[in-house]
Amino acid sequence: MTQPLNATAVSRVCSDCRSEKPLEEFTVDKARKHGRSYICKPCRHIRHRKTRYNLSHTQYADLVAATPHCPICGSEEPLVIDHDHSTSEVRGLICDSCNLGLGKFKDNIDSLKNAIAYLQNGPLSKTFEQKTVLDTCPDYSR
Repeated sequence: MTQPLNATAVSRVCSDCRSEKPLEEFTVDKARKHGRSYICKPCRHIRHRKTRYNLSHTQYADLVAATPHCPICGSEEPLVIDHDHSTSEVRGLICDSCNLGLGKFKDNIDSLKNAIAYLQNGPLSKTFEQKTVLDTCPDYSR
């Protein structure tokens, strides 16, 4: 039987892995009787990967072992699961920044190619004459 959340409650047993763990290993859940989730954070992550991406714990561990850094930017920051939003197929692991970038471009390859071309063309001043607000004001003379 679990203890109520109070000054003496320092641990609880995860209903998935059946391990006793410190309360910090469980997310705060005000809807629960004792104020914490009944599943520890690692087990919650495993469940999420299985239900959202259909990845077993072993498949995820294999992905992690095969991907030491982000294949896009080379960053070694923690990697996240990247998936195709139209098919839900997992593409691999990439850093959060690159994952957000791909998401902002809506996984559109043409838009990404346009962004590359834009970056390669250099500063705006090379292609257009830059004007300031003062240049457009008829009453101002330099």
